[in-house]
Amino acid sequence: MVEVSAAKYDITPEFPMYMRGYAMRTGKSIGVLDRLYCRALCLRIDGEIFVWMTLDLCRLEELISDYVRGVVAAKYSVPVEHVILSTIHTHSGPDISFEDEGEDRNRRKADYRSFLVGRVLAAVDECFDRGFLKVTSSVVQGTIEGVYGNRNYRDKPSDKDVNLILFRNENHVVAGIASLTCHPTVLGIHNMKISSDLLGNIGKALDEKYNTIFLTMQGACGDMGNRQYRRGNDEAELWRVRDEIMDQIDGFGAEERPLELKAGGVGTSQYTVRHRYDTEALRAQIADSEKQLAAAVGEDEKKLLWSGLRHMKRKLEAGGVDVTLKSVMFHLGDLEIVTIPGELFSTFGLRIKAAMEGPVRIVWGYANYSAGYIVERQEYGKGYESMQTPFPQGEAELYVEQIIEDLRGESV
Repeated sequence: MVEVSAAKYDITPEFPMYMRGYAMRTGKSIGVLDRLYCRALCLRIDGEIFVWMTLDLCRLEELISDYVRGVVAAKYSVPVEHVILSTIHTHSGPDISFEDEGEDRNRRKADYRSFLVGRVLAAVDECFDRGFLKVTSSVVQGTIEGVYGNRNYRDKPSDKDVNLILFRNENHVVAGIASLTCHPTVLGIHNMKISSDLLGNIGKALDEKYNTIFLTMQGACGDMGNRQYRRGNDEAELWRVRDEIMDQIDGFGAEERPLELKAGGVGTSQYTVRHRYDTEALRAQIADSEKQLAAAVGEDEKKLLWSGLRHMKRKLEAGGVDVTLKSVMFHLGDLEIVTIPGELFSTFGLRIKAAMEGPVRIVWGYANYSAGYIVERQEYGKGYESMQTPFPQGEAELYVEQIIEDLRGESV
């Protein structure tokens, strides 16, 4: 038996915030383009409870996620592995990091974090207070064409699949899940208004279409975006891209089919990266990138070089990396989900999906926290992502192989 309860709480900052996503953008927000939300979905499958939440934010610190997940798990007697807190990775949301960036920015981040945690916990409480509805489950699947793809190579294989899971009670859709894979960076560096950008606005459009609440799951979008298809980077382009995706999703409806959910295995996978950086090589790369930035003309080129330099300087200051990447693997009948705590390249996401067995396969990115870009070996030295990633060349392949090995072990 499957039962659900869902809630949606507004988490739009009540005061101007410094924004996360573009290093070149240093000022505070000057307004709100569209509201930000926390979406909570509580599932009870054959008596087992799962609490999944998404935030219309760029990224999440592990300390915040651990606290929220721990509170929810203890309050409602749910295994902490069943509790997931993710972000959709909008680049037009508030910065909530713990980085020391000056008194004003630090204070605003601290005030907003306190507000945010309260709203997230309130959303989960509302789900349990409201109670669960018995539902039937179905899935709508399709592929988005001509709107987004691999943002570095237009012709490279990439993950353009969309999964919509619909939960019905007496023929009314009472909750849903929407998963797709695209960087929410339609809005550019000149946008100073708070916005949930692409995925957040698709979630709102689905809420309106079905008159319910959709949990929005971002995928392995480390190298996915609409850069190759973009006609602009302003509000008009955001609405155009949203409407084009929704038009295509509307055409998927004829393919709806039943989805059987069962309480099954919930496993975990962990991979630790410990590495000392080659500081001389980093300094040389920084010097070269600074020369490129001085000569850059195009806005996109400047944006990427600026952000890359910022991250390389932080890597130089840190001296190395010591991070454990923690994933949760859900085997729930026809539905399989693997969570990723970072920005996984889409080819890796496709490899993980290929190792799953269920008819509905989801790689859920930015789940519980984000450890940064997880980049293919052959892409090092070619673009911004390899400048930003904290991980040495080749570690991503080992990490993904560990997940696939653990997936296969779980399915035995």
